[in-house]
Amino acid sequence: MLTRKEIVLLGTFGAIAPLAIDMYLPAMPALANDLGISARVAGQSVSVFLIGIAAGQLITGPLSDRLGRRPMILSGLGLFTLASLIAALATAFPVLLAARLFQAMGACAVMVSGRAVVRDRLDPRESARLFSLLALIGGMAPVLAPMIGAGIIQFAEWRLIFFVMGAFSLVTLLFAMPVLVESRSAATAENARSEHPFRSYLALLGNRQVVGYLATAAFNSAAFFTYVANSSTVLIGGYGMSPRAFSFIFAANSIGLVAANQVNRHLLKTRTPAQVLRGSARNALLCAAALLLFAATGIGGLPMLIALLFIVVASIAPVQANTMAGGLGADPLRSGATAALFGATTFCAGAIASWIAGLLYRPDGSGLAITVAACIIGSAIATFRLIAREPQPQPAT
Repeated sequence: MLTRKEIVLLGTFGAIAPLAIDMYLPAMPALANDLGISARVAGQSVSVFLIGIAAGQLITGPLSDRLGRRPMILSGLGLFTLASLIAALATAFPVLLAARLFQAMGACAVMVSGRAVVRDRLDPRESARLFSLLALIGGMAPVLAPMIGAGIIQFAEWRLIFFVMGAFSLVTLLFAMPVLVESRSAATAENARSEHPFRSYLALLGNRQVVGYLATAAFNSAAFFTYVANSSTVLIGGYGMSPRAFSFIFAANSIGLVAANQVNRHLLKTRTPAQVLRGSARNALLCAAALLLFAATGIGGLPMLIALLFIVVASIAPVQANTMAGGLGADPLRSGATAALFGATTFCAGAIASWIAGLLYRPDGSGLAITVAACIIGSAIATFRLIAREPQPQPAT
């Protein structure tokens, strides 16, 4: 079991990356002006961080299995703190880009190792319940971060935002040092030392259970990224919704996501993650049919599109929690590598789907609806075809 302090700590780990991405977005114009660059070029600082998050997980995951969870988390927090300080003091844009890349690497080490800790300490069902709870804690970060950044920029320059990021990471590090204990098993350490990281990924991709959970999570995540990247363009640009109204819709969907996480925790009291996923897959097919009907006929107009997007967003976090728990349970000797593979794959799938939705853009939202429907159909197929009826958890030792 995990103590309350450990659960709070794990939730904090999940908030670091969203804070690093969203907190300084309101200050982007001021940052660009101060460093003498355009707003378009300043946006590269977001792209560099996202690339670092996607690729860095593949490096830090196997290291977590080999070196241990505690040293990776503590070093990751230390690296993030130092990189935040460098970003705050940067006077040239290339220096800021380098700092953002190292911020991402630090965040990777913390995120991946934190997920592995959950699997080390809990069985798949309890892991899924905890992932849902952690999503509730960490899910506040994307909502609060822009508000914090906007508040800071009203009274101080953009550099203070990076100082705040560094202070948050430092406080987390100081809190983690006496609370966090090593959870990696001796068997995991021995396996990692005898196996090249690339071989660990090949072994995972040869595991039907891991591939099933991974494919389900990747398609599901693609649906969410598609919504995040394209909903404002459709609702504001296509339907003429005001930015204020869109913010309310976005907030309502976030509330739906939080509520669905709580429902998932309740369902897992009597069901396994695989059972919940099969039920979600059946519901996803019904939602996909409604999305395709909307795309073909426009039935219901804007209210129908908003309702369908709400359902889609609400379904995201439970699927992510259950697939992560199931995937980590399928090969506990490679928990760090599994967590990394999930993180990198779901991010890449989301980026590809978002790009496709942009190519299919229609003001009425039909392109968005078709892309999201295809993603959740893919997730449902992966659930039914690749996830066995009742996967049995393996011991970690």
